[in-house]
Amino acid sequence: MKAVISYMAVLLSALGYMLLFDRNAGGIMTVFLVVVPVVSVFLTLFSRKKIRFEIAVSDELISKKQSCTLTVKAFKSTLIPVPVVSFELSVSEHFRKPEYDVYRFSMSENRSFSVESVLFPEVCGTAVITVRKICITDYLGIFRFRVPVPEVTHSVGIMAEIHEIEDYSELLRSIYNTLPDNDDEEETSVVYGKTSVPGYGYRNYVPGDPLKRINWKLSSKRNELYVRLDESSGMTLPNIILDLSSAAEYGDKREGLYYTGMITEAALSVLSMCVQNGIECRFTYPREGMMYTENVNTPEEAEKISAEIIGYLDKPCRVTLDQNSGSKSSDVNVICTLRVTDELAAEAEASEMSGNSVKMVIPAELYGMSLQNVSELWLLGSEWNLSAAV
Repeated sequence: MKAVISYMAVLLSALGYMLLFDRNAGGIMTVFLVVVPVVSVFLTLFSRKKIRFEIAVSDELISKKQSCTLTVKAFKSTLIPVPVVSFELSVSEHFRKPEYDVYRFSMSENRSFSVESVLFPEVCGTAVITVRKICITDYLGIFRFRVPVPEVTHSVGIMAEIHEIEDYSELLRSIYNTLPDNDDEEETSVVYGKTSVPGYGYRNYVPGDPLKRINWKLSSKRNELYVRLDESSGMTLPNIILDLSSAAEYGDKREGLYYTGMITEAALSVLSMCVQNGIECRFTYPREGMMYTENVNTPEEAEKISAEIIGYLDKPCRVTLDQNSGSKSSDVNVICTLRVTDELAAEAEASEMSGNSVKMVIPAELYGMSLQNVSELWLLGSEWNLSAAV
């Protein structure tokens, strides 16, 4: 607007000079100040329809520990030089705010131009990169027009990070102790460890287990300590449940994404902790508008889920324990959630009255938001350590 006002002031000055002092010289200046901007605007309006943009990234799927190189490419399909083009680079809250978000460039004989920017991921999920507010300024820098192209978007997957949980022995022992025994089932080769012995179940030793339960013969063969479970252990698999239903309660989108990523990584870390200690688990998480469950046997399978789950974090659905109880493979539920709501606490109590075990895991910094009375609540600290709530 300032440029237009300045141009109009100069044009009026030329008209005044022509009328008051020198008609010939003033007339030439006036014609020049009218014709040249008209030609500039005409060429600018023509060239703005010959521009298109593309977005390319170094990796379509990245981890939170690596940076992502973004390349914005502009192309023109005309020989006419393109004046100054500007655009705004917008990235979703999954990334750290880039150093520059507005870029300007021009193209003369070159048919393409590229701009690179390094992005640093901070939150897992599906990040969106957008080139928007594309404008072009005429050759004289007086008039500015929007380029008639749609916003260009590109998605990048940021994998959920699986952390090594500190001080997990108490939760692990709690899971072990609540795995039910099915004496009515025939003896089977059940192992909550890395071996199998018919008729008994075995798991890795956890500090605090009674020494008399250690199978020394098996431990010497495997070079690891194994503890015998009660006889005739059944095929009961703990169910690690990711509950994201409370994520929508955060008005600040960045805060909501942060806590969604935190509890997602917490659930995956608990899952990895279990399978690393030889406990095969079921993992239940939101997927395509419904809760999806799959068995997980190895840390590699947990890592695979960490890459797949990011596409569904923005479409959470509520967990109902009725969907996950009543079968031998889901009697032990470990629910990783942002907040223990009244409804969730009531369902947990009803499930426990049916003979199931329900454990809740929430971020320690959100403990004040979960004041409901639940039988077993675990707090996840900022250093990825677990402790039982008092």
